[in-house]
Formats: sequence, C-alpha cells, structure tokens
Amino acid sequence: MLVTSSGSGSRSESGLGSGIVEAENVQRLRGVFALLLTPFELDGRIDWEAYDRYVDWQLAAQTQGLFAVCGSSEMGCLSLEERLQLAARAVERAGEVPVIATANVGQETENHKEELLQLAETGVSGVVLVPPEGMGRDQSRLEAYFASLADASPIPVLLYECPIYRPHLVEPDVYGRLVKNNGIIGIKDTTCTLEGIGAKRAAAPGSIVYQANTPYMLESIRSGCGGIMAITSTAAADLVLKLWTLASAGDQDAAGVHERLVFLDAVLGNGFTASAKYAVAQQGISMNVTTRTGKSLSASEARAIDVWLESAKADRNQRLSAGG
Repeated sequence: MLVTSSGSGSRSESGLGSGIVEAENVQRLRGVFALLLTPFELDGRIDWEAYDRYVDWQLAAQTQGLFAVCGSSEMGCLSLEERLQLAARAVERAGEVPVIATANVGQETENHKEELLQLAETGVSGVVLVPPEGMGRDQSRLEAYFASLADASPIPVLLYECPIYRPHLVEPDVYGRLVKNNGIIGIKDTTCTLEGIGAKRAAAPGSIVYQANTPYMLESIRSGCGGIMAITSTAAADLVLKLWTLASAGDQDAAGVHERLVFLDAVLGNGFTASAKYAVAQQGISMNVTTRTGKSLSASEARAIDVWLESAKADRNQRLSAGG
C-alpha cells in the first residue's frame, strides 16, 4: 500500500512514502520472527534439501514470521546469489507467513540499492538494513545512508544492529527520525539492555522494537517490545513463541518458559551456529554442523545440548500427562 508523504522526507515513486509508520505493515511484522540457519554440505556448499526441511520445520512452530539472511544465516559468508536464493526459497515455502531478509550485506555500499531491489523481487515482506562496517562512527552519515535506501525501497524497511559489523548501534534519536521521515517501521535492538530498547521505543512509539537478547526477553515483552528475533529461535522457535504468548497475556507460567530459554541461550554459547545446527539435527531435522564462519562444536558442548533437549522433552511429557 502506498502512502502519501508528510514532513521533510521524500520517497521515490516506487517507494512506500515517508513521515508515516503504516499501521498495516507494523501489525503484520509484530511478534516472533524465527531466525533461519543455513545448512551446509561437508564441502561448504549450501545443503538446499536440508534448508527446505528446516524452513518447513520452523514454519510448523507457527511463529509470526521468518528472518532469512540474518546473522544466524552466516550472511556475511554468503554470495549475493546465495542470499537471494535463500530468501526466495523461504518465501515460496512460507506462503502467507511474512519473511524478511537483510538487503545490504555486500561490501560496496554503492551497490546496496541494487541489492535491496533484487531482494525485494524475491517476494519478501520486508527488507532489513544493517550499519555498514565503520559507518556507525558517524551517526549523521549512517542516518543519511539508511534514509536513502529506505526512500528507494518498494517494501517495508527494518533496521538491525548487527554485531558482525562494528560499530553496530543506532542512536535512538537517529532511529526516531528515520521512522518519522523515511517510513522505517522497526529495529532489531542489540544493546542487550532494557534501557536501550526503552530509548528506541520512546523515540519512535509507533514502531516495532524487537528484542534480540534472551535473558531480558521476558522483561522486554512485559514492557511492550514489539517482537522477538533471538538466536534461541533457530532451534526452539516453538518455545520462544510460547513465551511471547504467555508473557503478552500476563500469564505467570511465562517465567518458567523464559528460564528454559535462558538455559538454551547459554548452552548454544560460543559454538553458535554449529551448536544450533546440532540442536536442530537432534530434533529430527537432519543437517551437518558445518559452518563457513569457522565455528565448531566440541563433544562437551554437544553433550550440554543433549542434556537440555532431554530436559525439555521430559518437561513436555510431564505437562502432557498433567493435561497442560
């Protein structure tokens, strides 16, 4: 849906308009967005059959959406063609479920507009922008960069404070102006503080601020954050969704679910994404633990994941036997 512009911002004719956060887009992109891993063959090629199985498994968790081409996808180690294929395949399998993907991963910033437009053609519901390496040192320059891409985008735009690229944080006032003047509808916050999320929500009250940090997830939901994009969703999206649902309803059982997710977050640890791939495989979705980032999994780390999965299974069986 196109909207008219107000204020000093501007959009191209193919853009979404500026000065307004579209309620329809915001509502559709709220909630839990499960992060997607990229399975690899032992020789490093993408295992497309495993990816399709994994996307279907993630969809079965019935989260509000999927985030393809993200940090958990090892996006910095993927070619443009691979990123586009990952997004397109996720969209094809997701049907009406929204899929978002990062649109400015290439090293040359002058190519990012074309990269964004190509990604939009895959059918994703929104594009995600990250701060390019080093640009965050000059927040005015970063703001102008994001504004230019947002104005050129034919679909909704989100920001992501991706820690792969440093410095990665976006100042709250910069974020607020981008929402107001350029139609950006949300941001994945990685300050890992309640204060950081609160500052962005205060700067742009109508936007979506997603929590990436699992230890503060419960408090963030209770305080009104608009969604969740956390690494725990790569291997336990159903549990993240359960926390979102319970905490949003004020249910006291949310605390127990949150505790289990915090343990999983710690177990995934330094071996992520190899650890998450192992956890997924142990739940019946066959994939190698191969990564392109160089991350690997020790026997001790694998055993910790096994213990967590055994505990989660026992807890699930106990609740089923109790009729819960």
